[in-house]
Amino acid sequence: MAEKESSPSETSLISNKEETPNGNTFDFKKGVKNLFETSPYMNKLPPEFVLQLERNPLSATLAEIPVIDLSGLNCPSEIRISTIKAISSACELWGFFRITNHGIKMSLIEEMLGVAEEFFDLSLAEKMKYGSEDVMSPVRYGTSLNTSKKHSLHWRDYFRHYGHPFQHSFHLWPEYLEEIWQLAMKLGCAISEGLGLENGYIEKSMGEGLQILAANYYPPCPEPDKTLGLAAHSDHGGLTILMQNGVDGLQIKHNGEWFSVQHVPGTFLVNIGDYLEILSNGKYKSVEHRATVNAQKTRISVAVGHGPELLSPVRPAGPLIDERERIHYRPITYQDYIRLQQSITTRGKNALQAVLINE
Repeated sequence: MAEKESSPSETSLISNKEETPNGNTFDFKKGVKNLFETSPYMNKLPPEFVLQLERNPLSATLAEIPVIDLSGLNCPSEIRISTIKAISSACELWGFFRITNHGIKMSLIEEMLGVAEEFFDLSLAEKMKYGSEDVMSPVRYGTSLNTSKKHSLHWRDYFRHYGHPFQHSFHLWPEYLEEIWQLAMKLGCAISEGLGLENGYIEKSMGEGLQILAANYYPPCPEPDKTLGLAAHSDHGGLTILMQNGVDGLQIKHNGEWFSVQHVPGTFLVNIGDYLEILSNGKYKSVEHRATVNAQKTRISVAVGHGPELLSPVRPAGPLIDERERIHYRPITYQDYIRLQQSITTRGKNALQAVLINE
């Protein structure tokens, strides 16, 4: 049986300031890293972080996910076609896969992880300069879920900022974001072909596109079996490319069950988002995923999502619709879809369900 995610009625954030188990008053908006560092002997999870889960999230089975060797896209036609078919199959059956031989140097990956760690090691005053209640803010530091609505707390701090096409924020980590952007476009080209669309259809649909980097920080947790770093959700964009610091914690939902995904050095994890599920008219599935925490180590992940321009319409691709195939999703602008998704405190795939056309 799949776990039941918490809802606001089960465990709600009543006030920004609550009392920790040692009797100190703590402002949760300052983040879980600050809580962990100011309460070093905490052995009990503050009640605001306890989620109503039916099963221990740490008991999930290890997933055997599809592994795609991207060097096949640069090979003669037979190998290239085989690689495209493998990507298409992973998008349709899993919504998730691992990529090897992606062309991005390990030195750049390690540098990016180091810079992310440096940000979270900044003083609280420095990090709070980026604090904002606006979920659409192009540069934003926060904690728990990325929403200003009251919700059950999660054991995570994050730093989000836009890459393409917002040049005033793109300069923060330009080389990494540019390399990841090119990788996303390469994957988009293969996915277009796998769907039977004209070459470059997905890249064109994203235009100059919206690239969002989310660096996540999950410090050690006193009772990791009672909470999550990030609740189950699907991403709003087209493709998300993820790396992490070697500490496991990512889980994906496959056929109604949760599976843990093991870290493999030098690889990236790729997942399909809601935008591509809609564009493919439901053929490809966005995957629900979540983050668990542990009692010993800090996990850092860097996810980079890619979607269309904010005012672009989100709808199924015209070439995939004919008299035999009805449209499964109502149109919505990408900006409105992001706001819809970010406003839901019990994520799952509820935003996608809201634009689904019922039979």
